[in-house]
Amino acid sequence: MHDRLILLLLTTLAALTAIGILSVLIRFDISKNPTTTAAYRQNLVGIYYQSGKPIDIYAMAIYMAFTAGAAVLLAYRTYALRRHIALFLLASANFLVLLATIVANALISIQ
Repeated sequence: MHDRLILLLLTTLAALTAIGILSVLIRFDISKNPTTTAAYRQNLVGIYYQSGKPIDIYAMAIYMAFTAGAAVLLAYRTYALRRHIALFLLASANFLVLLATIVANALISIQ
């Protein structure tokens, strides 16, 4: 028996993860600057950019892959027990990967 909503969430998660990882790998260029913006903090005095190493941006891609993989594994294990928990896991993983993609692209564009 195939659950169409689960398959839709899995397909969306796979597409978002692929888009997020590829956007980080394609758009980020180390040759432009050996350090990169790792965080953006706005304080009372002004704007403060915290610099970091290139691994900080690549860690976002690793986070996207880990989040998607963990969500699929946990949803697979919990689907037989509770379908709605598996739906929640996949939907929240979609949201997390989407947010990670937005944040990574914002940090890359500041570079």
